[in-house]
Amino acid sequence: MNNKKKMDRTVFDYEIATLAKKGQRTIQDLSVIEGIYKDYILLKNGYLTSILQVSGINMDLFAEYEQNRLFEDYGSFLMSQVHDQLQVISMTVPVDLRSYNLGWKKRYLHELENKNTGNEYKRKLIASYIDHFQSIRLKDEMSTKQHFIVIREKMYKRTFQDLERAESILSKKVEEISNSLRSTFETYDLAIIKLSEKDILTLLYRYFDFDMSKLYC
Repeated sequence: MNNKKKMDRTVFDYEIATLAKKGQRTIQDLSVIEGIYKDYILLKNGYLTSILQVSGINMDLFAEYEQNRLFEDYGSFLMSQVHDQLQVISMTVPVDLRSYNLGWKKRYLHELENKNTGNEYKRKLIASYIDHFQSIRLKDEMSTKQHFIVIREKMYKRTFQDLERAESILSKKVEEISNSLRSTFETYDLAIIKLSEKDILTLLYRYFDFDMSKLYC
């Protein structure tokens, strides 16, 4: 009977039990993240952070001298921001086809509303598209690389006034670094987006539980 119970215990159960023995009951005990403030992440070590998403540059068709120039530009950018201790992160994520597939679903519903004048073969074709793209999304057959720059500012006191001070300084840093990126890579047409609170939560969810995030993010 005891052996049966041991067999029924999952790896997850074992990990939770191990954390409980160490006095760490939840993921919050292990995480360095204390919370979200507006569009910023507050860390337990007192840093307020912001995240920029930067589009990639396709170098497949670049000549060798063009690639070398790009690397030199990137090195120059990093050196110019060395005092800010930027963190650069790249991660592979599934291509989000939800909005694209939603457009096909709306077309399908429109065809259903016009049964008398609609075309049955057209409805079947649209339905096959919906099924095809849904299958691609669930099987992760399409993925893309996303690039992020993490910027931070130290809080010296755990007060709301110091939080506002750090936010003000960090906002200026984000703007300056965004402008520096655009200036350095102006010939490559970069897209730079400051992540909102919702975007940050989605990103953190992907890092914490990538498989489940594919269904909900």
